[in-house]
Amino acid sequence: MDRSRSFVRRLLLAVSLAAAVSACQVRTAVTVNVGDDGSGTVEVATSLDRDAIRQLPDIDGNGTSDAKDLAALIRADDLKAAGWTVSPPSTAKDGTTSVRVVRRFGTPEEANQILAQLTGPNGALRNLHVSRRDPFGRTQFGFSGVADLSKGLDSFGDAGLAKALDGKPLGEDQAAIEKRTGQKLADSFHLDITAKLPGDTRTWSPRLGDPPLRMESDGTVYHWGPLILFFVAAGCVIAFALVMVRRALKAATGS
Repeated sequence: MDRSRSFVRRLLLAVSLAAAVSACQVRTAVTVNVGDDGSGTVEVATSLDRDAIRQLPDIDGNGTSDAKDLAALIRADDLKAAGWTVSPPSTAKDGTTSVRVVRRFGTPEEANQILAQLTGPNGALRNLHVSRRDPFGRTQFGFSGVADLSKGLDSFGDAGLAKALDGKPLGEDQAAIEKRTGQKLADSFHLDITAKLPGDTRTWSPRLGDPPLRMESDGTVYHWGPLILFFVAAGCVIAFALVMVRRALKAATGS
């Protein structure tokens, strides 16, 4: 089994738990960047404010929750072994800690294989798909998929964890969490999905509890060299046809 499979689900579960404990801010951005030749990158970047970092489990046992625990949660070594580039977690002056992972692809088909690993077939991000078509004189790119946060933070829950916590993937009802923290979880947890295609860029920001969101984007690159040659050739054919018609008309009238 690919050791990177569903790593975004693990990451989102971790930051979801952090958001559920206190009124903090967590943001995750998934970006699909496609170049003119069909190659590109899939990037996942997550940032947690100071309060959210403090709620992460102390995995390394050093007595505090910090950037190293965030790196451990996403299993950075597994991701690197699977071909991902993992940037070391960085902490800004305001205490916000960010981590970024990137995977390159050479074709849309490779992109689709990578995208399928993000949250799994039944996860919050599913059926993510990059396409490319090459009709004459242009290349058409497409991106599609579904972002389903309709179950709130439970969308990122873990079945094994839920079984151990009386069927609640996060250990507590969302309504109870919001009552305890005094803040809507949708205001604490942010997810952005961006598709950067040649000729078009779109970003979707589904909110917790919203109905499933269908994402679609299309971009086109025109290859003007072949198109110009085509129009020049077409113009020559039309001009030749007009000359022949004119000659034929002259011959018919004897002028």
